[in-house]
Amino acid sequence: MADGSAFAALIHDGLFDPSPSASILRVKDAVAKELTALDSTARVKRTDYFNHTFAPDFILTWPDSTSRRVYLRMAYDLEALVDDVALIDSTDPLIFGLTPSESVEAKPHVDEVIAESDAMFTEPAALEKLIDRKKSDSTANMLSNALAQGGRGSFVGDEAVELADVVQRGFVAAAEVESDGTARAVQTIGDRLQGQQAWRMNRVLQAVWEGSEGSLSTFPGQADVSGRLNMESLSYLVKYMRTDDRAFWRRVGRGLTLADLEGLDFEGASANVESLIQANLDVISARATIVKPDPLGLDEAVAGARFRWSKRGRHITFEAPKLFAVLGSAKTDLNDVDEEAAAAVSVDAFIERARQTDLVEVSIHSGPDHISVKNDEGAISTERLRGVSATFGGSAEVAQAIAGSRTGRVTVDLPERSGTGKTQSKVRMADLLVTTIPLVVDVPDDVRDGIAEFLQYEVDTGQTQLDMFRLDAIEGRDDPPLFAIEASADAITVNDLDAPAPE
Repeated sequence: MADGSAFAALIHDGLFDPSPSASILRVKDAVAKELTALDSTARVKRTDYFNHTFAPDFILTWPDSTSRRVYLRMAYDLEALVDDVALIDSTDPLIFGLTPSESVEAKPHVDEVIAESDAMFTEPAALEKLIDRKKSDSTANMLSNALAQGGRGSFVGDEAVELADVVQRGFVAAAEVESDGTARAVQTIGDRLQGQQAWRMNRVLQAVWEGSEGSLSTFPGQADVSGRLNMESLSYLVKYMRTDDRAFWRRVGRGLTLADLEGLDFEGASANVESLIQANLDVISARATIVKPDPLGLDEAVAGARFRWSKRGRHITFEAPKLFAVLGSAKTDLNDVDEEAAAAVSVDAFIERARQTDLVEVSIHSGPDHISVKNDEGAISTERLRGVSATFGGSAEVAQAIAGSRTGRVTVDLPERSGTGKTQSKVRMADLLVTTIPLVVDVPDDVRDGIAEFLQYEVDTGQTQLDMFRLDAIEGRDDPPLFAIEASADAITVNDLDAPAPE
């Protein structure tokens, strides 16, 4: 593909090719490359026309079935756009001038007429400047897509990058909860983008505002009161933003769920999705995981990283050397995951795996004989497990265990290589993985430590958190009571939610 600074030159050279057919071919080829560079998500389809009055030269289409027609024009007077827009049978045409525009003085009037019809006029040099900006400004990636799909008005000279300046400053202002700069961006986005594209951009701007603890009631624009960032806006943000700023992804991902992640495009934006996940490990919950051996999987020497997030089929997966873990919001979500041959683990092997785990309950069996080992006052000691296993006449194995994690207890099934959040505990995805993986597979110490480091997170103690749990049993109560723990920086309160209301 041509470099961003060469499109105008390619088009200029093509226009002066002495062969008319070759000239058309070269010009359309250069324009197609520039449109692709502007928005790589668009499919650029050529037609058999060239510089036709009302037939398009290209049709841009996107995966969501939206489309836009592109009309090429030769030497151009901007005032002619007023008549041209009326002739073109398209609701939102993109008119592409092949040579520099004339009559710039008339532009305010032309802008008004074009914008009213949702048409857009631009020229090679103006788009080149925005394309070049994409290399250093993540906001320009989103804006490029928005302009291709829904830009309106004329963009000549520096106007495309000037719009990028306003939008970029708006994101900075929203991150600082500063009204004036955010309001200017909201207004400019509304003026220069069609309705759907303007809504998307402003919804992302609102997410940054809210993620920076700005009040929705003070957001200087038409606020979306539906709550957290919806999937359309989240997908748009992940696809077109280009930044590894952890603070940014944390601000926009505070309501993130595993189901949200399953709806994102990993293939097209894996770096952004991974940044989004890593920044929000303290809020993403998962109910179940199955760990699978993968002898030919992720390898540091090949991939350049030992751990990563991925997607296999419809499931989010955590990838590590020689294994991967499939995640689900419920255990039934993983019914389509291929089962491995069942095999319990010897007590000695289990003790070695569990040396850094808080064990709450362990089921040991030898043939038909079965013993459940518990400790209501703390973690089970490995010596106790050895002692219990010695009471069996033959070899003893572990099939199931319950382990404590930072955010709740996890039931681990060793033959199935699975971990499931127990009862009402809302186990974080990271805690589920850190607890389950070392118990169900043999991993080297460096891999175990690497997993723990990769999945480490900090909780925002300045905000109130609410978690619920139900005791497995309590003396004098037939129904295990449901408790809520409300924790803030100042206090921890435990409430029995099933207790009778005071009279």
